[in-house]
Amino acid sequence: MKNNIITPQYNCNGTFLRQIRSFVCRKGRITKSQSEAIKKYWSSIGIDFKSEPLNFTSIFKNSAPIILEIGFGSGSSLVETAINFPDKNFLGIEVYKPGIGSCLRLAHFSGISNIKIIYHDAIEVIDNMILDYTLLKVQIFFPDPWNKKRHHKRRIIQDFFLRKILKKLTVGGILHIVTDSKEYSFFILNLIKNIDNYINISKKRTFIERFKFRLITKFEKKAKFLGNEIFDLIFQSKK
Repeated sequence: MKNNIITPQYNCNGTFLRQIRSFVCRKGRITKSQSEAIKKYWSSIGIDFKSEPLNFTSIFKNSAPIILEIGFGSGSSLVETAINFPDKNFLGIEVYKPGIGSCLRLAHFSGISNIKIIYHDAIEVIDNMILDYTLLKVQIFFPDPWNKKRHHKRRIIQDFFLRKILKKLTVGGILHIVTDSKEYSFFILNLIKNIDNYINISKKRTFIERFKFRLITKFEKKAKFLGNEIFDLIFQSKK
């Protein structure tokens, strides 16, 4: 397992070009069981970052539709969803090692074979490893809203990012975003309305009622406990 979650970028003079990231590179506390899971199960479930496209049929040993989840946290909801939908393949991306270890452990003991995970910056993975028109669905649940205005540039969901995702979705593919930040939800709506070939499936072109197949995560339970409203946004690529 490679530990570099971002690829350094340099200009023609060899000067490092600082990149604005949607996450902070921090080690975090990793438990013994998470560390052991990485040692034992990464080779069978994990995928190292490479600057070349993935062959999903080869990786999953079948041609089932691919669902990509960006920022899966502990991986509990991702693994449970993969268990509930054995006819789909799931690819998860996460930048925090404790979450990687937790997800590997859960995936191994569940005995499922329709899940793979990548420990790297999602934007670099999308740019280098995902071919166009190969994803049935992209789901991003509770991305960091970076609430302070001066930090809005750090939000993963920006105009350029939404356009990248659109190119990776199959015709009729789905982008599903969930947030407990009202301001962030309207920020996303304002971005998406200016991008051709995205259809907001909400009848009011805003939010939908909670998607019945979406599992409730620990983060969502905490948000509800704090009294935060949950916003589900679902967009479809035009046929």
